[in-house]
Amino acid sequence: MKTLKISGLIILTALFCLRAGAQISDVSKSINTIVSDYLDLKNALISADGNLAEAKAKVLLASIQAAPVKAMTPKQLAVWKTYEPKLEFDSRHISEVSLVPHQREHFAGLSNNLYSVLKEFKLNKIVLYRQYCVMDKQYYLSDAATGKDPYMAMEHCSRVAETLPANK
Repeated sequence: MKTLKISGLIILTALFCLRAGAQISDVSKSINTIVSDYLDLKNALISADGNLAEAKAKVLLASIQAAPVKAMTPKQLAVWKTYEPKLEFDSRHISEVSLVPHQREHFAGLSNNLYSVLKEFKLNKIVLYRQYCVMDKQYYLSDAATGKDPYMAMEHCSRVAETLPANK
């Protein structure tokens, strides 16, 4: 009987751990989808394609809204509740207009807020560089340490301000 109770306890513990691991995986997958969609939007702004940026922002907005809040830890949830409305606000504004200068204004806020989420969550699967555009005096995230920035679309206009390491 004692062996049966211990076996049952081990099984319950294993199931709990599997469920917790699945929840972490769901959050990680969602965050990395948001990162990918953000980078697609950034690239559309680099090419100054307002219509493409509008479409990419719609995809990003859907990813933000689909984040699995029930799978987040209490700390993650607190961070998400602080930044999710801001992320939605800026991505929605970008998705509603094809004027690149206006999109870039909202992209600055979007970039700062997403950076805050990623810095706390530490779930990004790729190295991200927080870049600072010295001409426009704005930050953005990139998957490359060099390249064109989304504000001025110029090479060598930005410098790496911080690196967010990949978390496997």
